[in-house]
Amino acid sequence: MIGEKLRRLIKRKGIKQVEVCRAVGLSPSRLSNYLSGSREPDLETLSKIARFLEVKLDYFAFGDSIKNTKEIGEKIKKIREMRGLSKKDLSDSTGYDLTFFAALELGHGEFERETIETIAQILKYGADELIGSGEQNQEVLSAVMENEVVDYFPASPETQYHLDDIASGRTEVLKTPFWTVVTDGRFAPKINENELIFVEKINGFPADRESVLFASEGTLRLMRCFEYPDSVLLAPESKAGEPISLNKNEDMKPGSRCYKIHWVAKKPD
Repeated sequence: MIGEKLRRLIKRKGIKQVEVCRAVGLSPSRLSNYLSGSREPDLETLSKIARFLEVKLDYFAFGDSIKNTKEIGEKIKKIREMRGLSKKDLSDSTGYDLTFFAALELGHGEFERETIETIAQILKYGADELIGSGEQNQEVLSAVMENEVVDYFPASPETQYHLDDIASGRTEVLKTPFWTVVTDGRFAPKINENELIFVEKINGFPADRESVLFASEGTLRLMRCFEYPDSVLLAPESKAGEPISLNKNEDMKPGSRCYKIHWVAKKPD
């Protein structure tokens, strides 16, 4: 038990076994015995190992289990959907079965730190952000457009839309986020031709600093939202155009819609 946790922790930290030996004062053969489980370290040695590896001593008794919550499950589901991945895609990539992911996204059970790091690697997202606070996670999501161009996973979703579909209102009935193909340079250099964007219709007004597609009267514009106490200002993000002021105390003009941009992705070759 201790040997398995110690081996996993050393691997996770990216530390060489010889470094542990030097720091703790162990011979390589003694450490090898600990890792194989043929011997167990005494309390003093275990304390030194824990201190060097920066974990609490009770890690070796209870492990690095993380209590799942509804919030964590919802985050994982949201990032998975933003990446255009199904639960089956995650299952195939990680080796964990579909039942595990169903329970995980509902917030049930516990999981090892190693498990969440494996999932985070597939999602190309930080493990700490996945299990962090909701406020921290929201800040990360809102900054994504400026900081990252992600890979597109063509396996899911199968249906793709175009900018004209959003402008014309054909996507208004969609209740979940969807991929949209950019076939021209109207939003360059922020979003370029042949890239894809993962967008979601907003019910109500966009949040402060969000990047959105604003559809109205058959036109579509890339805008940045600036929130004030009684209004929301949509400022153009590309080319010329006047800003749009929305009164929070009034409904949006009929036919006007905002789509939050979650991700900008490279189109696969």
